[in-house]
Amino acid sequence: MLYQQAEKGMLLTVHCTMRKRSARYWATDLMKVVGPYHQAHLPPFKCGRCKTSEYLDIQWSLPSARELAEGLTVRRPVRQITKWIWQNEKT
Repeated sequence: MLYQQAEKGMLLTVHCTMRKRSARYWATDLMKVVGPYHQAHLPPFKCGRCKTSEYLDIQWSLPSARELAEGLTVRRPVRQITKWIWQNEKT
């Protein structure tokens, strides 16, 4: 479960093998987006470019003090956007 990784202060690295792109996420941030009971061995979402999770590899790690001191690039949630979806109806 995702909350277990968040309690340990873990970092998730998601790598798309198709697009050769990687991103890192804090487990505490992911809990806000996908919920605390998301399975930690499953990708939290699909690749934004491939639109599938088929090519995603995930790896959990506990960043070292050296990595944190040197600075890591981590994707963080900024705000949630809610959209309205419209449809035509006959009256």
